[in-house]
Amino acid sequence: MKTMKIKFNIALIIALLCMPFLSSCKWEDLPSYDEAEISNVRFDYKWASDEKDPITKEPVVKKQQLKTVTCDVDSQAATVKVSLQVPEASGSFTEAVRSQVSVKNITGQCTISTAARMQPVDGADPLGKPSDWSSPKKYKVTAANGNVKVWTITVVKLDK
Repeated sequence: MKTMKIKFNIALIIALLCMPFLSSCKWEDLPSYDEAEISNVRFDYKWASDEKDPITKEPVVKKQQLKTVTCDVDSQAATVKVSLQVPEASGSFTEAVRSQVSVKNITGQCTISTAARMQPVDGADPLGKPSDWSSPKKYKVTAANGNVKVWTITVVKLDK
């Protein structure tokens, strides 16, 4: 009985010592990120390969990152202009697959400000989905504190 009381007292002391470490920050203490910026854009080409998934027997989707020649980010104007180059064929990215790459079927990805969110506007396709980038696309970036900036992303050139 006495050892049980000692164990309880030790557990109580340990719990009391740990209490300061268990409290969470108040929301007011967290930084309020106010930036709604795009710092980089990159593009990939995705295709259904001849390789089959062993379980589903569906074609495995492969991707090849396109080389970014230039990525001009103008924060004041909220524009990004990108020039791309299709890499040489190698491995599963064969010459036949390479020949299918065009500005009309590539997938975009953006690096945005910490804790920001990004949404397509004016009919732009969501990023990550193969899209036609032959004309500029607009995306709304919303900062954690609610600041909003509408960006225009343009692929100005795609060389093979």
